[in-house]
Amino acid sequence: MIPAKSSVYLRQLDGLRTLSVAAVAWSHWRAYQNSEPLLPWGELGVETFFIISGFLITGILLDNRLTAPGFFVLKQFYLRRMLRIFPLFYAALIILLILKANSISETWLWHATYLSNVYFYLHGWHGQLSHFWSLAVEEQFYLVWPLLIIFLPRRFLLPTILASIVSAPLFELGMASVFPEHASGVAASVLMPSCLNALGIGALLAYGTRQKFPMPKIAFRLLLAGLAGLTLWGVANFPAPLEPLKRLAGVCVLGWLVYSAAEGFRGPFGWLLQSAPMNYLGKISYGLYVIHNFAISMSLGLIAWLGHPGWLENFYAIPVFRMLGFAGLTIGLAAMSWHIFEKPLNDLKRKFPYVVMKK
Repeated sequence: MIPAKSSVYLRQLDGLRTLSVAAVAWSHWRAYQNSEPLLPWGELGVETFFIISGFLITGILLDNRLTAPGFFVLKQFYLRRMLRIFPLFYAALIILLILKANSISETWLWHATYLSNVYFYLHGWHGQLSHFWSLAVEEQFYLVWPLLIIFLPRRFLLPTILASIVSAPLFELGMASVFPEHASGVAASVLMPSCLNALGIGALLAYGTRQKFPMPKIAFRLLLAGLAGLTLWGVANFPAPLEPLKRLAGVCVLGWLVYSAAEGFRGPFGWLLQSAPMNYLGKISYGLYVIHNFAISMSLGLIAWLGHPGWLENFYAIPVFRMLGFAGLTIGLAAMSWHIFEKPLNDLKRKFPYVVMKK
């Protein structure tokens, strides 16, 4: 069973966050070069984020559902989430509105109400704001999931978690069947119910570790099932509408990865995940995620502001240096955001503990 406050698993999960945001950033920055990646890095990164989120959030709720009144836990949960998520997100929206970036004046209300994924599904992708879809999924999940985990009788928790995992591909398949010629071309995979496979796998891992389930065996079976599903998909000629089943197989593999990091990888990979640079980048990963997709336009704007110096444009023209420039700009801004803006607000969470304070 994973200790509730294990520094090892928290450090390795932070390292895994770093790899996840790197995968997403790489997918967006590589797209700028109009080259096809060998793997769907963006999808892998986002799905891993979802599993980690389902694992940690469900664990927090399970650990506190019996220690304090339900509505008190719910209130503290939402206040703590608001302090962590809202400041940077809304600050980014305000800056984008001031700069009139990417036609945000036409869509800002969708983003401000965390309905970006619904907008993209209905109207298509919206440039550099496209990564906001997953932030919307997370917030929609936070609205519903705590109510279930806190207030459902314990005997209904496992069936609910399992039902959420199964419902995700069924929902996505159903949407593709009902709307086969969807106008925007954006798949229903961006809608929150479609993401419950990854979020639910994370929740299952959190629940199992607190119920003394044989989790190493369960995680290994997830790995085998996922690899078998991906192999079958690769050798058989399945129709495209069945893509959600492939996604579920991939999520099973990533679920094993997250659980193994939570338990603590040994050897070089474990050392890498626990290393100080990976841990630090994982700590500021939310800022990295919010900012990274604007690195291209910011770097071009910086070159224009400096008067298009030839040495800088030549530097920017080389793909490796361009990627390093994107990464340096993203990490620098995310670090500034964390230390100057996010962390002071995040530290206020100590005023909202899950334990009822005696007067």
